[in-house]
Amino acid sequence: MAPLRGVLPCVLLALLALLQLTFTEAFKVQIDSDYRKFGCGGMYASSPGKNDSEIRVVMDKESRGNAVVVVFEWNDHGYVGKIDPTNGEPMYICDTIALNAGLCTEAQLGQAIIDTSVDSTVRSASLNFANEETSGIQFFEYQITKTGYYCAMAWPVQVDQGDAYYSGFLEFNNKYGTLAGSDFPKLPFYGTLSLTYMTIGIAWMILCAKHWREILTVQHFISGVIFFLMVEMAFNWGYWDDYNKRGVSSVALLVIVSILNSGRNSLSLFMLLIVSMGYGVVKPTLGSTMKKVIFLSLAHFLFGIIYSAGTMSPVDDVSAMIVLMVVVPLALTMTSFYIWTLQSLTSTIATLNLRRQTEKVKMYTRLWRLLVFSLTVLCAFFVINTLNFMNMDDEDWPATHWRIKWFLLDGWLNILYLIVFTVIVILWRPTENNKRYGIDQLETEDYDENDEHADHNNARAAESMGLTGMKLRPQRRDYEMEDDEVAMFDIGEEDEDDEEDEENDGDDNDLENGGRPSAQRTNSNGLGSSSRGPPGYKAGSSPLAGSFTEEAERERARLEVSKMN
Repeated sequence: MAPLRGVLPCVLLALLALLQLTFTEAFKVQIDSDYRKFGCGGMYASSPGKNDSEIRVVMDKESRGNAVVVVFEWNDHGYVGKIDPTNGEPMYICDTIALNAGLCTEAQLGQAIIDTSVDSTVRSASLNFANEETSGIQFFEYQITKTGYYCAMAWPVQVDQGDAYYSGFLEFNNKYGTLAGSDFPKLPFYGTLSLTYMTIGIAWMILCAKHWREILTVQHFISGVIFFLMVEMAFNWGYWDDYNKRGVSSVALLVIVSILNSGRNSLSLFMLLIVSMGYGVVKPTLGSTMKKVIFLSLAHFLFGIIYSAGTMSPVDDVSAMIVLMVVVPLALTMTSFYIWTLQSLTSTIATLNLRRQTEKVKMYTRLWRLLVFSLTVLCAFFVINTLNFMNMDDEDWPATHWRIKWFLLDGWLNILYLIVFTVIVILWRPTENNKRYGIDQLETEDYDENDEHADHNNARAAESMGLTGMKLRPQRRDYEMEDDEVAMFDIGEEDEDDEEDEENDGDDNDLENGGRPSAQRTNSNGLGSSSRGPPGYKAGSSPLAGSFTEEAERERARLEVSKMN
């Protein structure tokens, strides 16, 4: 509970920060004559025969004087304004200074400076707040006939030496609703994910019902994660659908979605790590290591909430610094999970090799390859995203990335998660042979004569990873073992007791034989030279038995040295 008490205040602060990001009307940009005079956003072309995509400039009735409004697609921004040759500054309004510089004519005084010699998307209008007939709320509508990144700009124009003042907003209305063009792909994306996870859940439920007697603990965990994913993706889709219809971000849905998203990622990585450590398959408990895993999961959960807050807010309002602040901590905890998981997988595979549990080795090896693949993709996208968002301050970056920005921030992670989770579901799907993956039900493969050298190689590999406590399974043939003796692995304490009993028996036999050592004593490698053998084999007391054993040991040592060299 100690880590939870420390993280809880941070989670509450993150939720408060979430609340500050809400209550934002969908894709409306506030403008005024003093500070912010423009706004940009991605727009989709109107449907054929309809004018359902438009940009509206709405001025408040408190506005005074004159204002000029210009709307254009970003690729045509070079046709708006001209450079003053005297100081190199751009001029957008035809005033006396621009007139004296030869940038416009007297007929254009008070209008926007536009290059009309080419056919472009640039349109302008003058709004007059000076008389009673035109005072009050003013509108300017621009119909979108071509998909692209559009900008709207407004400037005050002085009349009779009086100061012009205006305030209002730019409203970007796409044909599908009130979502920004850069956010709209999230709506069908999360809808598709919801249906995909629902399909996975139905298939998993059918398999569980078919093999319900063979269900393992880890498969119960996977069932819970599948249900969690279906709920989370449904809430994700519901949030964006509600946003698109009402034009206002729902506080409650945003908080729920952020918590669900972060909880899903943390829970999945937590389960993947403990399974990779062999929990429920090799080890019945993880001891104090479990506390460290829980602490890392809580840290990832906290950073996940912050990341979700950033990706769920309108992407056009996210700066490069904020992106790095929310992405880097999450990437660090995720990388820690991956490294720890891969190390644990390597250790578990070595342990299973020592126990000669081939089915489990195959399963864990496939999981290891899957994680290496996902880690490679994760690192590649992290580098790509870092390089991309470092250039966010370039003026052309928003116009060239508005369609894929949602994918760089959120989409690719969900697709990678879907791929990894689907493969894990396939690997751990319920089957009629489930028990071969259980902690207490796995038959040992027949011991081949060549397995002795493989065992020693695996032992050295295990020792190099710090697994010094591992013991080889004794060389006992199938005819030497009773049915109830076939277990998953041998318990170390029982092996030690058996060795002590053998030594005591050997001492007694030596005394009975007049002090001569018995030919059935254990050799230096701990591998017993049992008198028992295949059917038809008769144990003898040949005086050559001792020399034969010594010669075999020397030959084995020679082979080991040659392999090491």
